[in-house]
Amino acid sequence: MKTICFLLAAAFLLPGAATAQQWAPTQPIRVLIPYAPVGTSDIIGRIMSDRVAARLGQPLVLENRPGGSTQIATEIVAKSKPDGHTLLLVANTFMVNPALFGKLPYDSDKDLTAVTYAGVTPHVLVVHPSLPVKNLKEFIAYGKANPGRLSYGSVGNGTSFHLGMEMLKKQAGIFVVHIPYKGMGPVLTDLLSNQIQVAFANTPNAVPYVQSGKLRAIAIAHPSRMPQLPDVATIDEQGIKGFESNSAYIFLAPGATPVAILDRLNAEFAAVLNEPAIRGELTKQGVEVMASSRADTTSFIRREMAKYAEAVKFSGAKVD
Repeated sequence: MKTICFLLAAAFLLPGAATAQQWAPTQPIRVLIPYAPVGTSDIIGRIMSDRVAARLGQPLVLENRPGGSTQIATEIVAKSKPDGHTLLLVANTFMVNPALFGKLPYDSDKDLTAVTYAGVTPHVLVVHPSLPVKNLKEFIAYGKANPGRLSYGSVGNGTSFHLGMEMLKKQAGIFVVHIPYKGMGPVLTDLLSNQIQVAFANTPNAVPYVQSGKLRAIAIAHPSRMPQLPDVATIDEQGIKGFESNSAYIFLAPGATPVAILDRLNAEFAAVLNEPAIRGELTKQGVEVMASSRADTTSFIRREMAKYAEAVKFSGAKVD
């Protein structure tokens, strides 16, 4: 019995065991967001921040560092001290960039590692109300009958909105002209004025215009329908099986961060995301919570990288 007690005590004195039991942040956790302020990443971070602080004893400090197709902020985090105090909250661009750029200032596989998949905002296929289509089947038929007469907007070459539409075009067998913009605001402005006829938009951006009748939603690019637009069928339901296009938000840490730190961050972030009040608030904002294990998040990142590599190749996407 004494031997067993001694061994158990010794185990808790091992460095790895002690770290697993005792790690906690000793300063505010800095979360770099590689986009301009007031986007969905900010919303997710802001809604989570107080509860994360309560669980970890340190605040979550959001820092917007846009530019370089997210490479500026991503490089900062990749080269930061791997101690759990510097994280990245990034969307699909992280998965697109390895295929879009010949060389990156970091290694996407080695220099960054998953903390958790936070959530996703599914893309909604919206059209100007003057377009005589009410569902995906009618849109595809119209596109085939009028090749090149329709144009769609995206927030830039190589973005998930651009590549999502290119994947849809390929699978539907239609040709729609791509018009790149610098943000979703200009896309929606030109869509509302019928300068372009169609676009993929994030659910939070699209819903107010759809509900007011200024735009028509014809399909949801997600496995399930959205509670904000319950009558709009998914693309899968309308015949293109397994189709998805979205903006996915993922917390990453420097690649050399110890597993014990990553596991603690994953546990606390996932717990906060799954709190009913937090989940409810994010749902109101159009975010579907996807809190996941580190292994599942890593698998998701790899699948998305492969998907976007294929999309970049067949679309001929080039950097603006």
